[in-house]
Amino acid sequence: MQPTLKNEDMGGTNGNGNGKANAYTDLIARSWNSSMPMTALWEITYACNHKCSFCYNCPTKGARELTLDEMKVGLKKIADLGCVFLVLSGGEPLCRPDFFDIAWAGKKLGFAIRVYTNGYLVDEVVARKFKELMPFEIEISFHGSNPESFDKLTGIPGSFHRVLQGIKNLRAHDLKVNLKTPITKWNQEELRGVRNIAEELGCHVEFDPVITPRDDGDTSPLALQASVEFMDRFFSSEYADLTHEEEPRPRDDSKVKAVCGTGRSTIALDPYGNFYPCVQWRRKAGNILEVEDLRSFWGSSPVLQEVRKIAEEIPQTTLKNFEHGAFTMFCAGVAEVQSGDPRNLYPQVKTNAAIRAARAANLLTIRSRQEQ
Repeated sequence: MQPTLKNEDMGGTNGNGNGKANAYTDLIARSWNSSMPMTALWEITYACNHKCSFCYNCPTKGARELTLDEMKVGLKKIADLGCVFLVLSGGEPLCRPDFFDIAWAGKKLGFAIRVYTNGYLVDEVVARKFKELMPFEIEISFHGSNPESFDKLTGIPGSFHRVLQGIKNLRAHDLKVNLKTPITKWNQEELRGVRNIAEELGCHVEFDPVITPRDDGDTSPLALQASVEFMDRFFSSEYADLTHEEEPRPRDDSKVKAVCGTGRSTIALDPYGNFYPCVQWRRKAGNILEVEDLRSFWGSSPVLQEVRKIAEEIPQTTLKNFEHGAFTMFCAGVAEVQSGDPRNLYPQVKTNAAIRAARAANLLTIRSRQEQ
């Protein structure tokens, strides 16, 4: 799946989101600045029943995914680290027969549970199990407003109707469901259709304008990116009802010292127990079964210390030296996998920043003329 850690949305605080600074984003800012972990995202399996060509997962051939007992050991260490949110992702997490055993183990440790799923396996029985679990929220990948584009993107005939029914099953139990739609050239004209479906179902929907390479550096998923012409429209007032941004807001890096919360407020784990600064920045820091005191390791790990340092440098170097840096939504993990250096600007970020900067300049010109 293509994840979004919503608790990491700093919104108006640093320009990487579309919200406004408030008490919640103040809390996240403190988490970033103090390297206080809040979220653990665990890809509990790489098995999946969809064949999305833009998926970034890269299973390690021959590697063994952790058992339930091993995952319970890891969950206890993450709880001791102080994380509040536990995100269960994949692959498709429901492909693990012991998914609900894992989820309940996390629940009993006090985590607020989030689940990232494609919804394909959510029949009425599974929906009732989710009702018993009562996760904080469930996020479902939703790839278009019609079966043709949806099924083309998942590679599974009939997936549109089956996922739609899965969402309805969850909503029938009044569970909180958010939809996530990566924007591609195959669904770019269907965004309002997706929004309308979400509203009918009582769901919030988010649109992701960036397609990323695979974790091994394979850039073939980028061929599915939305057209530049469409992205120009997406960041304009035409789609302000979907982006919730009447005009592009520049970054404000004065409140937080890092470009993102990688290695600060988040920790990501793969099915083998390896953990990373975040789900996008795949620098292995260790293995959850081999690290006895995760809290101590969190503060002393050379890998984590380095990514934190780089994340602090980026706003003062890469973005400061880029003409459109003030309007750049930058991911160091994507930069590293795509260019080999987490400090490098990559094509998607340059294109989107230029579009947003031009839009802001145009609005400023119009406003100035109106005031004359």
